[in-house]
Amino acid sequence: MNKMKELYEIDSMKSEIKSNPTNLTVKILIIDDDKVDRASLKRDLRNTHLVSQIVEAETGLIGIERFKQESFDCVLLDYYLPDKGGMEVLQELIGIGGEFITIIAITGTASETMPERMIGAGASDYLIKDEINTRILERVLRCVLKRKQLQKKYEEQLQELTKQLEISNKKLEKLAH
Repeated sequence: MNKMKELYEIDSMKSEIKSNPTNLTVKILIIDDDKVDRASLKRDLRNTHLVSQIVEAETGLIGIERFKQESFDCVLLDYYLPDKGGMEVLQELIGIGGEFITIIAITGTASETMPERMIGAGASDYLIKDEINTRILERVLRCVLKRKQLQKKYEEQLQELTKQLEISNKKLEKLAH
């Protein structure tokens, strides 16, 4: 019965997405050492129909290098990696990409303090791997898209204000001479 309900919800989401006139999508980086978990995440992400591209990294170091080379809207970051801890990778990603990048911590088993520490260090949210499904990723990606739209609007407003400031400065220079 739960499977039927989930399938119905997915169909409803697909209809909602098709009616979305903006057709915005996100580019995702998955940093997770477990091949099966990455495959599951990719399947669920594709089922949201909100993802334009998925890039994978098996280690923290590879993930950091890919993050330096490309631009991503969202990073799904496993907390337990073989080469670097998730907290260390999180801090490096924020150092490279700034505060505007959406980083979601993912873990197989969350301690009581892990989510609090990751969010305190700059992660946007955290997800437990066994609880991740298309519906949950849909919710997360809608938040990422909203943030992407707000960032674009902010950048456009900043450009416009910069232009206005330049015009005002030129007028003041003419008045001063």
